[in-house]
Amino acid sequence: MTVARAVTCPSCGGSIEIRAAGYTVTLACRHCGSVLDVAHEDVRLITAYKRASANFAIELGSRGTLLDIEWEAIGALERRSPGAIWQEYLLFNPYAGYRWLVLADGEWQFGTLLLDRPEGSLSSVKWRGQTYTLDDSSEIETTIVLGEFYWRVARGDSVQCKTFARGSSYLSSEASGTEVTWTQLVPIDRRDVEGPFVVRQRYKPRPDLRAIREGYSTAPGMDENDLPMMFLVALGALFIIGILQNLLSGPSQCVSNRFDVVVGAADTTHKIGTIDVKRPWQFVTIKADTDKFDNRWVDLDYSLVDRRTQQSIDAYGIVEYYAGTDSDGPWTEGSHHGETLFARVPRGSYDVYVDAGSHGWPSDPRPDTLDPKNPWSAPSTVSVWLAACTGGYSWGMFWTFAVLLFGVPCLILWWRHQD
Repeated sequence: MTVARAVTCPSCGGSIEIRAAGYTVTLACRHCGSVLDVAHEDVRLITAYKRASANFAIELGSRGTLLDIEWEAIGALERRSPGAIWQEYLLFNPYAGYRWLVLADGEWQFGTLLLDRPEGSLSSVKWRGQTYTLDDSSEIETTIVLGEFYWRVARGDSVQCKTFARGSSYLSSEASGTEVTWTQLVPIDRRDVEGPFVVRQRYKPRPDLRAIREGYSTAPGMDENDLPMMFLVALGALFIIGILQNLLSGPSQCVSNRFDVVVGAADTTHKIGTIDVKRPWQFVTIKADTDKFDNRWVDLDYSLVDRRTQQSIDAYGIVEYYAGTDSDGPWTEGSHHGETLFARVPRGSYDVYVDAGSHGWPSDPRPDTLDPKNPWSAPSTVSVWLAACTGGYSWGMFWTFAVLLFGVPCLILWWRHQD
C-alpha cells in the first residue's frame, strides 16, 4: 500500500490522512464533514458543513482481502432514491485501482467500474455476450460524504440511475450531464466482508426521513409542489365550514334583562325571558355584562326550562375581575364580560332563568364597611345585563376544524424540511 499524506482541514483544523495520494481529488473531512479539493496545492475548501452522525458500517481506514486482493476502505457515501437508502464504500489498492462495496437492506455487493460499456436499448442491454433487462430507473441523491474520492463529489449531488439485472448480477448506469458511468455489481457473502473488514456489528441504518417523504410524495396529490395547494384547499374548506356554521345557527331570537346583585347576599333568581328554538336542535348563547368592579365575581347558574315538559337544561357562567399590585407592579385578571353556550338544545319553547350571586375577594363586605355616617346606606351591588339568544357560533368547533385541516400540510412541511 502507498504511504499516506497528511493535510490540515482549512475548516476545522483537523488533521486528515490521504491514503490514495496522487489519485485522490476530493476529500471529505472526517471531523467536520467539509469537502476539500486536495488537488489544489493549498487544499482548497469546496463546501463546509457539519456532518450528521453517519453510523457507517465499515470504519474508514480498515483493510481487508476480497478476491485475493487487499483493499483499504478510503471513502463512504450514503445515497438514497425514492423509498430506499443504502451505503457505498470506495475501496482502493494502488495496483488494482478502485472497487465498490455496497450495503443495501443488509446485503453486500461488490462493484467494478466497467471500461467496456454495454450496448442496447432502453429496456435491455448486452454486455460480454449476456443480456441484462431493465430492473429499475430512478434519481439517486448523495446525502452524506465521508473520506476521499477520485472525482468531485459533494452532499446533494444527484444522478439518473438505471439498473439492469441478469439473475443476481446487475449493471448500474449513472448519468450526470453528458457523462455516463457503468458499474457491475455482484453479490458477496456477508462473512467475506465482515471477516476481513472492521464492521460495526451493531450497525443499524439511520431512518431516512427524506426518503420516506419522497415515497409519500409519489402518491397522487403529494407532489413536491403540492403544499401551497394543500394550504389553499384547507383555507377554502375552513371558510365554507364557517359559512355553514353561521347559516345553521339561525334563526336568531333574543331576550334580555337587567338586575342588581348584592355582594355577599344570598343568590337571587331572575327571569331573562322566553325563547323559541325552531330547529330540531340549536345553540343557545347567553351573554353577560356587568358594570365596572374590582376583586369580585358574579356566579350565574342558568336554566332553560321547557314550557311543555318543565324539564330544564342547566349551565354555569361567571363574570370575574381582579386587580392589585405586587413586586412586579400593577396587575389585572378576568373580564367584565362572560359568555355561556348551550349546545344541542332541542326544539321547543323555553323560559330562561338565572340564579345570580356576587362575592368579594378576599372576603365579602362586612357590615362595618358601610358608610358610618349613614347607617341606612345600601350594601355594595353589581349591575348585571343578560341577553339570551337562539343560535350562536361555536368557536371551539371552528378551531378544531382549523387544526385538523391545517395539521396535515403543516406536518408534511415540517417533515420535508428535516435533515
